[in-house]
Amino acid sequence: MKKYRFIPGVALLVISFIMMMNESFPAVISMILLLAAAILLIYESRGTVYFTKAVKAINSGDPVKKQQGVMQMKKALDAGLSNENAVVAASVLLQNDDVEKARAALEELSKSQDKKVSGPAMSSLSMYYWLTGDNDKAIELCEKAMKLGYVSRNLCINLLTYYLAAGKTREFGDLLSEMGTSGAASPAIVDFLALNEMFHGNWKQAGAYLEALCVEATPGFPDAYIHFAQVYLHYGEAAKAIAMLQEALDSDFARYSVYTKEYVEDLIRILKDGHECIPFIEAAGKDNKAILRIANGQLPKYERKEEADILSDVLPGFPALPDFSKVVASADTDDDRDANTELSEADEKWLRKHQD
Repeated sequence: MKKYRFIPGVALLVISFIMMMNESFPAVISMILLLAAAILLIYESRGTVYFTKAVKAINSGDPVKKQQGVMQMKKALDAGLSNENAVVAASVLLQNDDVEKARAALEELSKSQDKKVSGPAMSSLSMYYWLTGDNDKAIELCEKAMKLGYVSRNLCINLLTYYLAAGKTREFGDLLSEMGTSGAASPAIVDFLALNEMFHGNWKQAGAYLEALCVEATPGFPDAYIHFAQVYLHYGEAAKAIAMLQEALDSDFARYSVYTKEYVEDLIRILKDGHECIPFIEAAGKDNKAILRIANGQLPKYERKEEADILSDVLPGFPALPDFSKVVASADTDDDRDANTELSEADEKWLRKHQD
């Protein structure tokens, strides 16, 4: 951004040196030009100073300092930055401040001939379109960045999120398969792996992933806890599901997270309501469409019962809760849902063969 901003200062610097070497020019003029060049170069470097201060403030963990850091990022972008730093600054603004300003900057940066600039810019710009509900455009940008040779963990997380938002569970699973074990170190990717197991009816393996994630790793985002609550509900473990949702409430809800605190609080209220608990649980595990709705921060469709059900920590009529710590990766399934047609024909045959 503003890649030519140093040219005037450099030009003055060169002229001042030329005049200093040419005795026909008064020395005082050369010194004045040299001082002017130094001032101009320092002034045009202020963006980098703002950027450095902003990164320190944002990484401090202090909410007040973080907000101050966001404002510094805005100043840095206005003052001028290297293209690489400009992508970072615009991405911060997109998630915390001026969305349209960030979009304009990222649009320009995504046109760069340097893949190290255009790729990250497209990945961040995709978030703008996802936020505005244009999932197709968001997916297009991420896929274009990948075709250009840019691949990163954030790009994959973004694309997986958009596939879910667009209901493209087949593409969601394909991308996870392509990634293999490369994303195993990312809590977000492990959470997606668990969700993919749920789409295939493998609740035991999903629970194994999520127990390792939520109990051993304790992620700071709510998604994993909510998905683990879904697994517990499959086994009728209402109390354990509520406990997981309580954990979700204590996690960090990003400004543009799929989930909100209000959504989680609503889930807890439903599970504690005798008129709604069992109808909701039955609807939540009915099919992949219901699972997908919850994955996208929506509620599955269900009807409230006028007569209250008897609530208990463990509800009757559900499969027995397995020991997730002893589950190993396998193709076993204890699912009795209908397969979603978003799955491939091979997946549907697999489901029919292994369903209880």
